[in-house]
Amino acid sequence: MLFSLSFMSHTVADSTPQRIVSINLCADELLLLLADPEQISALTKLSHDEGASYFRTKALTYPTTTGLAEEVLPFKPDLVIAGEWGGIQTVNLLKKLGLRVETLPLANNMQQVFSNIELMAELTGHPERGTRIVQTMQDYLTRLPAVEANAPLAAVYDPNGYTVGPESLRGQSMTLAGWRNAGELAGIRDYGSLDLETMVRLQPDALIDSPYTLNTYSRAEALAQHPALRGTRLNPQIISVPSNMTICDGPWIVDTIASLQRERLNLATQRSTK
Repeated sequence: MLFSLSFMSHTVADSTPQRIVSINLCADELLLLLADPEQISALTKLSHDEGASYFRTKALTYPTTTGLAEEVLPFKPDLVIAGEWGGIQTVNLLKKLGLRVETLPLANNMQQVFSNIELMAELTGHPERGTRIVQTMQDYLTRLPAVEANAPLAAVYDPNGYTVGPESLRGQSMTLAGWRNAGELAGIRDYGSLDLETMVRLQPDALIDSPYTLNTYSRAEALAQHPALRGTRLNPQIISVPSNMTICDGPWIVDTIASLQRERLNLATQRSTK
């Protein structure tokens, strides 16, 4: 992996939160990345889920909650971190009880990813860690070449034809990796869906999926194998990105971009040898 950072644990200052509870999966991930282990009191249940949690192995050493206030209170947290969406009743109740609750925004672009990392680093009392990670990511991104006019066309194609446009983190990742985005050509700005007729018309070179559970079947997931897309004229390459790298934002997005870039270069090599 391109991205790999570790930090030495140290004794936290009195003003630094020492009993942090996360009630949001994406907060779990950044907390596990940036906090000292002893600062973390509890994470969400999803942090132990292989399909959801990038840091599942680390998370398994911590207790979990389902985000209910009555589960959070016994940990006597001096900081609770929630997500932008969901858990509103829990957040309101915890605030009424006098607990400090901070919200981690949803990231839809790289700048917001940087901001979230810096925010979590500040909340946990380790701003220098966030600065270091963001700088590492930015250094990598500045070295990426611009998208070429004849770049291959790809579409995020998750169950039910779910896709993304340029005003989304996954869409921006595709562009940074050198792909043109079929979702953008179809007029999708952030999130939407692509029907089979549009896919056949656009003729993408690759489909990018992110299956939550491998080797399962549903009608929603079967769209990518539809005969209309598997015909001799199309038959796009399937590129799979692990779901635990696409559900939440974080520095692992650099590895996703690198993987998509490798797949693009491999496709170009295959075409040049035909």
